[in-house]
This record gives sequence, structure tokens and C-alpha cells, in this order.
Amino acid sequence: MTTKKQQEEQFKNQIELLHEIVKLKIAPSSIHGVGVFAVRDITKGEKLYADALPHMLDLPYKKFKKLTPEIREILLSHFPRIPQGSHFWYPVNHMSAYFNHSDTPNADAKEDKALTNIKAGEEITENYREIEGWEEAYPWLVDNSLQ
Repeated sequence: MTTKKQQEEQFKNQIELLHEIVKLKIAPSSIHGVGVFAVRDITKGEKLYADALPHMLDLPYKKFKKLTPEIREILLSHFPRIPQGSHFWYPVNHMSAYFNHSDTPNADAKEDKALTNIKAGEEITENYREIEGWEEAYPWLVDNSLQ
């Protein structure tokens, strides 16, 4: 049986974890369709957690006031039953699957880190030409590379 002190420590650890790993969200992109955007400033070299394994969380809604508004919004948009006591997990998907291409990327998807300082609201991009076999996966880039 978990003591009240142990339970509070678990909640504290979950809040710290969420503050560390929740950095990105999917939203409409001006580059193409949807993309991945920073929800807070990210410094060059910082881990993105774009493809982190999901963590199962059991954080009561009353503890959400200790999360930033951006994190609360992301979690509640995916799990609207949290206020009724629902458990949840994060991340909910592999964010790097939604990275759009740029010839001047700000992220290294393979290393899962920021290549530049990234401002909150900025789209996260990678260079598709750095993916092995990119010519087959992105034939439209082959034509663009000839220019």
C-alpha cells in the first residue's frame, strides 16, 4: 500500500517529467498540412522527446494547476476525461513523423535534438535529405536538388 507521502512524491515526479518532456505539439503548418511546433523555447542541443516512449500517468486533475497552461491544454485536448479521474499517457504519438522538410532545419530527428535555438510557436523541421533512402521516399526533393 502506498503512503500519502509516497503518493505525493509520485505526483511530484510526474509533474517534473511532464515539464521536461512536453515541448512539442502538432498544429496546421504553412509549410505543408500539419507540422510540429515548439510549445516553449528550446535551446540548441536540447533533447526534443519527439519519439519518446509513452509514460503512463496517474496525475489527479487537482494537481494540474502545477503544470504550465500549455501542458494542461495539450493533455486535456487529448484526454478530456482527466477531470473525471482518467489516467493518461504522454507522448500520444511519434512527433517526428510530422516534421516537415527544410533545407535549413532546426532539428535533428535521428539524434532527437535541437540544432538551433527554437522559439515557442516555431515549427520544428528536419532535412529529409539526411534520411537514408530519401530519394525513394521523397522523389519531389530529387527534382528540387537539381536546381
